[in-house]
Amino acid sequence: MKQLEIIKRAIIYVLYIILIPIIIYDLLLIVQTAINPTVTPSIFGIKTFQIISGSMEPEIKVNDVVIIKSVTQNDIKKGDIITFNIGEETITHRVLKIDYIGNNIIYTTKGDNNEVTDIQKIDYSQIEGKMVTKIPKLGILIMFIQNKVVFVTIIILLIFCYNIQQKSINRKIKRKEKRIKFDKKRLTV
Repeated sequence: MKQLEIIKRAIIYVLYIILIPIIIYDLLLIVQTAINPTVTPSIFGIKTFQIISGSMEPEIKVNDVVIIKSVTQNDIKKGDIITFNIGEETITHRVLKIDYIGNNIIYTTKGDNNEVTDIQKIDYSQIEGKMVTKIPKLGILIMFIQNKVVFVTIIILLIFCYNIQQKSINRKIKRKEKRIKFDKKRLTV
């Protein structure tokens, strides 16, 4: 029985550790998007993007999440992986070449898995940032959580788990209080 209690508690803590930060992060992004829908939301200059194509395989796979940091023009070097916008599309590719045209810097990019370079050259104003790291397959969990029914179910489960945990703690406190009262009675008799 005690091992079952330990396993339940461990599962609850893992849920808290994984899901609560993701939920808080998502809520912050939702608020930022509502306030300014034309700008990609970020927290402390950090943005996340889920990869939906295989153009950067094997380095970055479909359903990986890339962590992108806002950087200055001078921080972008040949070989860096950057995320940029072309119209409504957001792309993560590697910088192959940097050209200086007057005061402008133009970037030539290419997906590692693509045969040819990207047709459109990239201006710094189109760049979201430079890849810091990736989290493999996190996109699967994010897609799962973004489903409204699943999201509400997870919130309800977290509240339910929290209530169960609190009831368990309260039972232990009451048992301890009873033992203390019982021990005091025994000592006075």
